[in-house]
Amino acid sequence: MSFGGYLKEAIHAARFPTPTHFARAVGMDPSVVLRWLSEEQRPTIRSIERIAPVLGRSINELVLAAYPDRLGGVDPGPPPAHPLVHELARMLADDSPIPAEDRHALETVLDRMIDPYRKVLRRRRSA
Repeated sequence: MSFGGYLKEAIHAARFPTPTHFARAVGMDPSVVLRWLSEEQRPTIRSIERIAPVLGRSINELVLAAYPDRLGGVDPGPPPAHPLVHELARMLADDSPIPAEDRHALETVLDRMIDPYRKVLRRRRSA
């Protein structure tokens, strides 16, 4: 897949309605993101470091997508996590703007909801 296609999917998976919304969220001029999407230009490493956390992707994954010709087909590692994983990580982080009490409540509810599936996943892994 081309970097433009990859980026378009990543922006959509991160739940930005448009590339312009994404550009504004990362503090970039929308024309820069549009040049990446049209493949007129590739992002710099500094830009990749800036956009990766917002897209919920690793820097290595974005570098591989943007510069496959320079990396010789290096294995990118595990597939990207679901966008909710990254969103929840930001919500539950110590520096989250969500009040600590609300973060704790959210963590408790999620832990209780996920608990029944932990046994199922452990069995599947050991098989």
